[in-house]
Amino acid sequence: MTVPLKRIDKIRWEIPKFDKRMRVPGRVYADDVLLEKMKSDRTLEQAANVAMLPGIYKYSIVMPDGHQGYGFPIGGVAAFDVKEGVISPGGIGYDINCLAPGSRVLTEHGYWIKIEELPEKFKLQGVKVYNLDEGHNDASKIAFVAEREVEENEMAVRIVTESGKVIEGSEDHPVLTPQGYVYLGNIKEGDLVIVYPFEGVEYEERQGVILDEKAFEGEDPQVLKFLSEKNLIPLRWDDPKIGTIARILGFAFGNGHLDEMAGRLTLAFYGKEETLKELKKDLEKLGISASLYVHEQDYSIGYEGKSVSAELRVTSRSFALLLEKLGMPRGKKTEKAYCVPKWIMEAPLWVKRNFLAGLFAADGSIVEFKGNTPLPINLTHSKDEELSESLIEFFGDVAKLLAEFGIKTTIYEVKSGKGVTYRLSIVGEESIKTFVERINYEYDLEKKAKGLIAAAYLKLKERVRDEHRKAIEKAIEVYERTGSIHDGYREPRVPKDFPTFEEFARERGYEGGFVAERVVKVERVRPSYTKFYDIGVYHEAHNFIANGIVVHNCGVRLIRTNLTEKEVRPKIKQLVDTLFKNVPSGVGSEGRIKLRWTQIDDVLVDGAKWAVDNGYGWERDLERLEEGGRMEGADPDAVSQRAKQRGAPQLGSLGSGNHFLEVQVVDKVYDEEIAKAYGLFEGQVVVMVHTGSRGLGHQVASDYLRIMERAIRKYRIPWPDRELVSVPFESEEGQKYFSAMKAAANFAWANRQMITHWVRESFQEVFRQDPEGDLGMDIVYDVAHNIGKVEEHEVNGKKVKVIVHRKGATRAFPPGHEAVPKIYRDVGQPVLIPGSMGTASYVLAGTEGAMRETFGSTCHGAGRVLSRKAATRQYRGDRIRQELLNRGIYVRAASMRVVAEEAPGAYKNVDNVVKVVSEAGIAKLVARMRPIGVAKG
Repeated sequence: MTVPLKRIDKIRWEIPKFDKRMRVPGRVYADDVLLEKMKSDRTLEQAANVAMLPGIYKYSIVMPDGHQGYGFPIGGVAAFDVKEGVISPGGIGYDINCLAPGSRVLTEHGYWIKIEELPEKFKLQGVKVYNLDEGHNDASKIAFVAEREVEENEMAVRIVTESGKVIEGSEDHPVLTPQGYVYLGNIKEGDLVIVYPFEGVEYEERQGVILDEKAFEGEDPQVLKFLSEKNLIPLRWDDPKIGTIARILGFAFGNGHLDEMAGRLTLAFYGKEETLKELKKDLEKLGISASLYVHEQDYSIGYEGKSVSAELRVTSRSFALLLEKLGMPRGKKTEKAYCVPKWIMEAPLWVKRNFLAGLFAADGSIVEFKGNTPLPINLTHSKDEELSESLIEFFGDVAKLLAEFGIKTTIYEVKSGKGVTYRLSIVGEESIKTFVERINYEYDLEKKAKGLIAAAYLKLKERVRDEHRKAIEKAIEVYERTGSIHDGYREPRVPKDFPTFEEFARERGYEGGFVAERVVKVERVRPSYTKFYDIGVYHEAHNFIANGIVVHNCGVRLIRTNLTEKEVRPKIKQLVDTLFKNVPSGVGSEGRIKLRWTQIDDVLVDGAKWAVDNGYGWERDLERLEEGGRMEGADPDAVSQRAKQRGAPQLGSLGSGNHFLEVQVVDKVYDEEIAKAYGLFEGQVVVMVHTGSRGLGHQVASDYLRIMERAIRKYRIPWPDRELVSVPFESEEGQKYFSAMKAAANFAWANRQMITHWVRESFQEVFRQDPEGDLGMDIVYDVAHNIGKVEEHEVNGKKVKVIVHRKGATRAFPPGHEAVPKIYRDVGQPVLIPGSMGTASYVLAGTEGAMRETFGSTCHGAGRVLSRKAATRQYRGDRIRQELLNRGIYVRAASMRVVAEEAPGAYKNVDNVVKVVSEAGIAKLVARMRPIGVAKG
């Protein structure tokens, strides 16, 4: 999209209402250089999209550090009326991780769809997820499909597992490992990743009707009415319910019973309780109610015990009739002649797969091994003697279906005391491997899990044999070339020390049939495509399965000291090393305290106050934090268990990326009066802490994006961009998200408060002085960078209540405002602008200009010009660190890759950014700081 721009003055630009959906214009603050960067990505387009949201006031605003984000631009500000407006997670802070096009996403019906095709097809069916809590595979509807452009010079990471599974995506896309989620960029050869061994089949589209109203002529009109209301008639090939119905029908041919009782058609299923519970979930997806009955019976056969049987009764005669019309026999199956329904025989392969998976779940034998050799998988049925040919015909149909998957079978008679019994056997290792890889079992969780682990085991065995075969062939080639004698080719076997299936299952198997596979190759590749893709699911597991692999953000604080550069410079290495030791940092870093997720509610409610109450800081710290470090109205019950589980171990940790601890020197004061009020002077050493709510905040946004996507149709909110999912602020969903966002903000304030405590301890350790009495290590201020706030602002001469979204933007309230701490109320709120590693940071003050123009907001930092991937292509971490050391800046980082990613050249010139906001009058220059020591995750 080409977005028109109208120049207002040297540093102000307007995006006119060029699209009739825009409710307000856009306002951009930038000089010519900064504007060019915005034009190179979707920053301006995203600003225009934000201007289309209901209830927006004045402008959709972009700060000079603005660049493309998720939905909103980073550096974006927008204010919405609290009654008529919306709230959007994308406008408060959210990023997407991405996979390469061509990645195969596995659906609940065992077929896969390429991820780039999902925007058109994602409403068809749910996708497979790994239910971490319950320990088995589950399914979830898709909440959204996101895409983003591959950035200039951005590299992708491709990993290959020992069974040949390949996943490729952006460096920050998480994959599941036995230790939890790890970014693709941090996976190394030899690491284990969690895979789902099921291969499935490709999705095949088909048009046309399987069953329509004509099939129910002469039946009770209420039957047709019920089925129509449940969207089960007419039944079309492209209907998303076909896979579910085929599964149920397959199970019914094995362990189902359709009959008439007191003139009413009845339907029941039999089997293990857990199996029938899974079947009941599928029935409920179709809107069909069923009741589960479990019977216990005492027995005595030389010893006493209890037998347990379970029955699932379907109350709907209409559904029972539907299954009959689809081919299910009525009455005792041993007394009925039937074959596989014609529509199943003619169905796409993925539908046949579901029928077979249901059938084998009911009557098929479980996968068994003798050592490392699989035994046949059997399907055994009996009938009355005179129906022998019918049984052979039915098994013949099943054999034909299996043959379409490349599975070989044999059919033979088994001796039985009554009637006739036949058995269909899947024979041969290759056929058994194909069955568990492409069909497997449904409903029976034990059979399914064992079948999946068997698929991985047989794949590994096949690979080992292939390697052995290649070695033999190579040896034969050498023998023949040299004229030596060899004893001929023999089919290779696996080594004697190759594990048995039971050993493999114990070592590598996980609940639900997931398996840990070793990564054998990791490479960084230049994408041959232009877009990355990601999906969100409703399920609380928040993952999905792509190419067989399970795959799945901030604020700043300034602390003053009484120390000068002259005093600190000789000990800078010792100081930074001590900070690095005392403050946990890096990807996946955990805090020093062990807080269980069940204990985290107090943190989410009380924020920095919780930290101070628990000994992390001083009571007067709270006076110097935005909102006092605690937003009222935070509801821990609005935060998911998954978010708490992610956040609890990370409390009191810095994280990675652009998060840092920086020892700085105030090298220039622009306004002596304000600087004095802030406790700043030239030559002074200060410490800047930049970090946020870690994984908890990201998870909160993920959770509510999915909730809002479900609700958006209910509220009929215009959706100019799929990433701009939003709901009315006063809706139930809007208020729950706002409460959860407050909780995440409180977590972030508590996090920075704990880090402040350890910073003070580190200074005390190095300088042997008291942080409070001697060093004067008071907090200057703490301000959030990604947050939504209810505030009162003047619009068109009238005071209105708005929900202000600041995404990568900073609150900048003027002198006299009641929200500014009393100690600063005469001069205005401190505004903290971190630079990039090796460049200056700034302290600004809020102004009346910001209140008039930008809802009391200004920029939040330098803003990137290179993606992290592009930065690693252009810079080497060790060289950057040495260059900075030559300039008197000592850097300690978790990895040299992080140093390259955060190289000064990867960011916009912070001096330009600050100059723009100063000239615009939306912030006032107070002081500049330059770094002398940096600790990074």
